[in-house]
Amino acid sequence: MKKHISHGIVFFLILFLSLSFQNQLFAQFIRIDTSFYSPSLKQLRNVTVFLPDDYYKDQDEHFSTIYYLHGWGGNHQSLNPAQVRLDQLLESGTIRPVIIICADHSSLPFGSGVYVNSPLTGNFEDFAAFDVVEWVESSFRAMPEKNARALFGQSLGAYGAFWLALQHNDRFRAISAHAGHINNDIWLPAARIMIILENGQPPYYYNFFGFYTDLPEIIPGFFTKSMFLAASGFSPNQNSTQTYINPRIVDYPFNEWGMMIDSVYNKWKTYDIGQRISELSPADSVSILLGCGTNDETLAYYPNLTIRDSLIHYNLSFEFLSHKGGHSMPDIFFDRSMIFLDSILMHPSFFTPVDAFSKIPELKAFPNPVKDMTSIKLLPGESDINISILDIDGSYLSPADYSEVINGQKLMLNFRGCKNGVYLIRFMSDKRSGHMKIVIAG
Repeated sequence: MKKHISHGIVFFLILFLSLSFQNQLFAQFIRIDTSFYSPSLKQLRNVTVFLPDDYYKDQDEHFSTIYYLHGWGGNHQSLNPAQVRLDQLLESGTIRPVIIICADHSSLPFGSGVYVNSPLTGNFEDFAAFDVVEWVESSFRAMPEKNARALFGQSLGAYGAFWLALQHNDRFRAISAHAGHINNDIWLPAARIMIILENGQPPYYYNFFGFYTDLPEIIPGFFTKSMFLAASGFSPNQNSTQTYINPRIVDYPFNEWGMMIDSVYNKWKTYDIGQRISELSPADSVSILLGCGTNDETLAYYPNLTIRDSLIHYNLSFEFLSHKGGHSMPDIFFDRSMIFLDSILMHPSFFTPVDAFSKIPELKAFPNPVKDMTSIKLLPGESDINISILDIDGSYLSPADYSEVINGQKLMLNFRGCKNGVYLIRFMSDKRSGHMKIVIAG
């Protein structure tokens, strides 16, 4: 009997140690739920912080930061279900240690702010661009510069990523945006048809609170209600004369006969990515990943295609990824986004209070993603330069696959003919060595 018990105890200890080791191995991000005071919103706001487990290993190491912007109906916990994937990406070495932030942008009366400043919902643009960033960089070892900040948004958050990059291109280096409604010239006419179907016969009465379902996965009256949501940021009016809407605190973009109201749409143009994308230029150094599902039930796919065409027209650095799914972000886009942002953001760096940021400039390629040409800025007098390039499988590219030439203070790399994908550049000179990821998206 004693022998049997001892074997049981040994088995239990082995099982316990095994499980403990597995948890330690895969628990790569430390999640912290907290709150802070927002001067722009004049209230406490919840925020979830994901710290890499390397964070507590060296007190001088600083990290880049990815700011996740949730969609309509989300909050600071919207990224929590993705922690397992984040852990896997970090544990496998697919991405480097990074700080990830998910702040709460929810707001009354329609469930969310829309990442712009509004007298109705609050100053959510200032909250996202300044309050959250400044709180993070004063509370954690987050590098306080553009090249160490990125935005990652889903749905409404994808719109927010584009809007914040347009408004504050001096603060954010890269964005990833999935399934955003980012071109109203294309989306509003299609949404109008759905609104007519949702509201029966004209004259229409658009009631935000007039829809109901027992199914939690369905937003009843989505298109009718989404107009209220967007209008809360783009055309708020607490003295609205539109008697055919409820609540009467916005200017709705359609009249009671389902026709577009030009005066309201002109207000919306100010905030429309399709109207404003030309304000970004290659000199702004904002790299973009965008994408959408071809079966997106909110009709976001074709608006995203037109933004892709605009990015091509204005010669902006971007990658486009479509998939056969719907509006929800699939794992393939989530993983691709993290790899994309990792390839652009600064590496984790070591500083002390005295010499913070007084270091040899980090290796960076611009533009990134690369259509066919990119460049690496050289240090004054840098010589004996040697590079090698590997693909995602770890195979070295042949020198015939690319060309290199020094032009002034830049090493120019030509990848014309290379397949799209992620590549690793290994760099060595008489003054420094290192590596960087680039994305080729010809």
